[in-house]
Amino acid sequence: MRTSQTIEVSRVTSDQVWGWIERDEPVLFVDGRDEQSWKHSDVKLPGAVRVEPGQASDHVVEIPPGRSIITYCTSHRDEAAAGVAQELLRLGYDDVHVLDGGFEAWKRSGGTLEHRSAAK
Repeated sequence: MRTSQTIEVSRVTSDQVWGWIERDEPVLFVDGRDEQSWKHSDVKLPGAVRVEPGQASDHVVEIPPGRSIITYCTSHRDEAAAGVAQELLRLGYDDVHVLDGGFEAWKRSGGTLEHRSAAK
């Protein structure tokens, strides 16, 4: 069932995520970039799971519980990432955050990137 209710999602900075990583806290990046942005990029954040907006329920087996989930995208004001985060919260995940500034903010902070598989 689809609901139009908006769930407030917390935002985190690249520096906050780096702090978690440096403390060995489990983090999973979720790439919520739109299809166009995804097709025109050959990189993603480390270990990121690709989840198109509106399709989070199709990817629950790829998103294990028990870790901080950081969604990101390249859309203005992080709308796609916020949408994916809201879907994950509705599915019962409770430690979900939007990366403030998304993909570009991560790159500006010196964040590492990895090549993505062309198959996905």
